[in-house]
Amino acid sequence: MIVTSENSMKLYRDMASNPSAAPVMSMKTFHADPYKKMGKDVVSIVRTEDRPHGIRKAIEQIGGIEPLTEKVKGKILIKPNCNTDDPYPRDTHHETIRTIAELLIESGIKPDQIVVGDMSGRARGLPTRATMENLGITKIVEEMELNVSYFDEEGWVTVKPRGSKWWPKGLKIPRTVYEAERIIFTPILRSHTSATFTCSLKLGVGLIDAEERDWLHDGKNFYEKMIDINLAYQVDMVIADALRMNTGLRTDPEDEVSPGIITASNNMVASDAVSAALMQKYRTVRVVDHSTQDQIQFKLAEKLGLGTPNLSGIHLGHLDMANDDGLEGLMSYIRSELR
Repeated sequence: MIVTSENSMKLYRDMASNPSAAPVMSMKTFHADPYKKMGKDVVSIVRTEDRPHGIRKAIEQIGGIEPLTEKVKGKILIKPNCNTDDPYPRDTHHETIRTIAELLIESGIKPDQIVVGDMSGRARGLPTRATMENLGITKIVEEMELNVSYFDEEGWVTVKPRGSKWWPKGLKIPRTVYEAERIIFTPILRSHTSATFTCSLKLGVGLIDAEERDWLHDGKNFYEKMIDINLAYQVDMVIADALRMNTGLRTDPEDEVSPGIITASNNMVASDAVSAALMQKYRTVRVVDHSTQDQIQFKLAEKLGLGTPNLSGIHLGHLDMANDDGLEGLMSYIRSELR
């Protein structure tokens, strides 16, 4: 199905003008994080040329998938980056979804407990149903008999996270997100005109409706509102794919580089700090305007207790699956950015 800017914006405006009802629900109690090591968040960095194998090894390095799935009786949500239907590296690769779903099933989770869900962007993404189909994600869902959730077609609830300052009426999030027992984010790495860069903390914009996206993009306190979104739910694992990434503002081929990196983490801030350092290394536009520690996303997230971008609070590990003599140099650079 062809997705056009005109159709996407029309759908977006219709939804923003006629917002869905969203009953107020109490905030869920967040569960304990089984991946922390000596009080630190964990990030594994894997150098690979094989996406499925790299994802498996990255998750294995932080402790495996089993701590995430233990005692889970309900749904596990995999939230990809489906902002537009531009193929990877602008949006999540469909094989990432397949590999994570395979790991969940191997650990004892039933296919019908796994939900792949998102709401695409207004610029050229809506309807999400079409974008997921064009990205090849729908095919994976059907082949593996998983559930799919197009948030723009489904129900919403309102929650009022403790500590949220910039959403005075509460945050509307999809009921699917609210009811999920575990959440896995699969961000890509790239520059962004509003957010400086997009990784997992920015991925939360796909979990709010059109009316709230208007409020987010009204030209006031964008970063503060964006980071506050992440108080509304608990993300249990982040799988970031930097096998390839674009260092420019758009998708120009000449701006594409191939770091060959997959990371896994239990924490959005820790994961994004490593991703931002990697983008610094490859001179990604806008990201290079500030050091990793000085990125406003991290300053705000740390104040809210979402995590730290500093190596003092991150247990960093790495694995070379590609016999890359340059990996140790890259690790030294990342560590220097996180100090």
